[in-house]
Amino acid sequence: MGVTESGTLHHTSFVVHDLEKTASALAASLGIGPWSVWTIAPEACLVRGRSVPFTLRIALAQVGTSHYELIEPLTGESVSVEHLRAKGEGFHHTCIAYDSLAAMRNAKAELSRQGREIVQSGSLGELGEFCYVDLPETGAVLELLYVAGFPPPEKTIG
Repeated sequence: MGVTESGTLHHTSFVVHDLEKTASALAASLGIGPWSVWTIAPEACLVRGRSVPFTLRIALAQVGTSHYELIEPLTGESVSVEHLRAKGEGFHHTCIAYDSLAAMRNAKAELSRQGREIVQSGSLGELGEFCYVDLPETGAVLELLYVAGFPPPEKTIG
């Protein structure tokens, strides 16, 4: 089974230092928005196999049937922090979202069977689960995501 068989392209993600500044600039220059903003504090997280708590802010803006995502790391170590240190701001990953937790976990198991490195994963409790997988073929990361539903945003930009 391919990882895209039961999933759909959900977003393309960029890591930034200042989420609000970047979202406002993209809304003004390209008309991308509105941006819905949330603070994410996973209940349990693994970064490169170690239990490492972290928090981040994300902003999502719909573009057609997909989304742009901005990530601003807040606390702790994460692959987003690693990216900012090594490469600066910019493209980080694409995300495939699944309609069920089982489908997402099946895709994750398939990638593990292929020997791919799961560089980060986390539980959002009742809201869902995510994992990031290294894709050396693209020099980027692939996120697998299951979200039962998004709560109302903390803030809207644009």
